[in-house]
Amino acid sequence: RGGDWRSGGSCHLETLPDATPVKSLEEWADMLQPVHNFLGSSIRPKLPGLAILNVTQMTAQRKDGHLSVYLSPSGPVPLHRQDCSHWCLPGVPDTWNELLYAVFMKRQKMMDQNVSLAGSTTLNTG
Repeated sequence: RGGDWRSGGSCHLETLPDATPVKSLEEWADMLQPVHNFLGSSIRPKLPGLAILNVTQMTAQRKDGHLSVYLSPSGPVPLHRQDCSHWCLPGVPDTWNELLYAVFMKRQKMMDQNVSLAGSTTLNTG
């Protein structure tokens, strides 16, 4: 906020999400292009279990994402040296972990249901 990475900015005491209107994913199109290229490639069909969740917009709403604000032993670093553009504090990575955990739990439930259905099917041998 107020400067580029390593060249300034201030996010001290910023704890609320960015309440400005959510930006369009088109603004991140260049950064997301490798993902789009992969999804459209011939490799993708060979990985049927692969799921990709785009957390760009959710993550962009955090203003307090970097720990360098609190890195100085005497308190917050000077306002002109605060890096607020990375996601290192609890919150963003924790949310990613919760989403990943939910995906694992959903897949496990689906696998358990499939095993249960397969076990209840009787074979007609006759």
